[in-house]
Amino acid sequence: METQLTPDFSDYLGAIKRRYFLLLSIALPIIAIALALAIGLPSIYVSSSLIEFSRSTVPGEMQNSQPGGPQQPAYADQQRLYADQYVHNMSDAVLNSNDLGPVAAQVKGMPLIPQDQQEAIAFIKQHAGMQSVRTKVLDPDTGREREIVPAFSVSFASRNPRTAQAVAAALTRAVIDASRQNMLKRVRTAGQFYASEAKRYHEQITALETKVADFKGKHFDELPELTNANLGSIDRRQRDLEDAETQIQQLTQNRTFLSVQLQQAETASNLDLTTLQRLEAEYQQKEPLLGENHPDMIALRAQIQNLRRGGAALEGMTLQQQLSAEQERLRNLRQRYSEDYPDVKSTERRIEIIQKRIKAGDKAVTTVPDNPTVVQLKTQINSVDNQIAGARAHQADLRKQIEQMQQRLDKTPAVAQQYDQLTRGLDLARAKYDDLMKSQMDSELTAEAILGGRSDELRVVNNPIVPDRPAKPRRVAFVVIGAILAFVLSLSAVIVAESLDQTVRGSRDVRRVLALSPLAVIPRIQDAIALRRRRLKVAALACTVVATGVIAVVAVSGFM
Repeated sequence: METQLTPDFSDYLGAIKRRYFLLLSIALPIIAIALALAIGLPSIYVSSSLIEFSRSTVPGEMQNSQPGGPQQPAYADQQRLYADQYVHNMSDAVLNSNDLGPVAAQVKGMPLIPQDQQEAIAFIKQHAGMQSVRTKVLDPDTGREREIVPAFSVSFASRNPRTAQAVAAALTRAVIDASRQNMLKRVRTAGQFYASEAKRYHEQITALETKVADFKGKHFDELPELTNANLGSIDRRQRDLEDAETQIQQLTQNRTFLSVQLQQAETASNLDLTTLQRLEAEYQQKEPLLGENHPDMIALRAQIQNLRRGGAALEGMTLQQQLSAEQERLRNLRQRYSEDYPDVKSTERRIEIIQKRIKAGDKAVTTVPDNPTVVQLKTQINSVDNQIAGARAHQADLRKQIEQMQQRLDKTPAVAQQYDQLTRGLDLARAKYDDLMKSQMDSELTAEAILGGRSDELRVVNNPIVPDRPAKPRRVAFVVIGAILAFVLSLSAVIVAESLDQTVRGSRDVRRVLALSPLAVIPRIQDAIALRRRRLKVAALACTVVATGVIAVVAVSGFM
């Protein structure tokens, strides 16, 4: 019956001592390989630049949005949200065989760069890299910590530090140029879109302006913007209509008053005419008997002249008598009035008419016109009648104008609705046209800024520098990892070998197997054969370690 005994530290030391050759045969080759890699691997220098995303955007760049849904960020914001994809796309755009030609041309002649163009491109593509730089920030929307990519690095690895710096700088410039070309393409595409849309809106504005002009020409007096003017015109014409009514009333009263005066003047004129005819008949009868110088004749002639100065109408006179009477009347009028006085003018016209009739041989007796008072009153009545007729015509015209303006005001709401539709579309088109023209100008300015390097979406934070120490390999890490690996693997092999070995060794195994304590212990005797065998194992182990190290160094050199 076997007895389970707990092994102590001496048992482990005994196992390691018994299996030291197995331990060394596994550990020493691994350590040799690690040392060979740490010593044989060449130094690799890495030069890199740090490029940060900036907030430069294309002016007026359209945003993606769904009707009723949240508005999506523009291209520049999407670029920051999907920075990993952007870096991947930029890597594909820059680190491809077609676009690496200018980079290879810039670094041609640098150490370790192949002279052949295609080989140089392949070499650069193999040792270049672009990697996102991640950082953790606090999301202002959710309050949780999240990871963002604010920048990325462009690096190149080479055994020569100056070559690494030169190629990394050329790749950085290529990345910036590719970003500018991409942004310039977007700007020009946006500019072409704005130009085409502006042209379309310009044509639409021209058509709408023509429609508005035609509509204004057709409904000029019915436009809503003239409503206040029409109301003011109606108010003024209403006042003018009231003034015309008042004027007609006043003129009617004046005509009535003049008509009464005319009747009185005509009655007095008829009386004067009868007296004058009687006195003239008496004068004609007495003149042959008494003579013109007789006192009675002089008094009679004075009465006749007085009646004539009073303007009595003369009837039954010859043309010569009428001419004499009118000339005498003209002399009296000129003594009292100027040449422009109406009675003077009318008397002169009557004299001219009588003289023409006398020259024509007309000797018939005619009727002399009424006296000046009657003529003046008739003239005033005719003038008042004309004024009344004019006022009534003006009154009718005002009523017609008011009616027309009222009809325009009645049509104004319907016209205003149509006019608002036309002007609303025109205003919207003009506003959109102005926005498009502004965006187009901004695009042109942005394109110029991009070409001048003043509006980049990427910003170089750190330029590549010549590295002063290699980035890899990490030689100490190789040695440490090799030692740890050798220790773990060799010790594991010893443990496995011990667990599989059923050989009885020492008093502990005897007690475990037989449950009896041994009486005595015979030590192991080392003879010459055992020593020779041991030396052969050590030599074989040394050769194995050396061969492994040499093979590792040769393999590393051939790989590099």
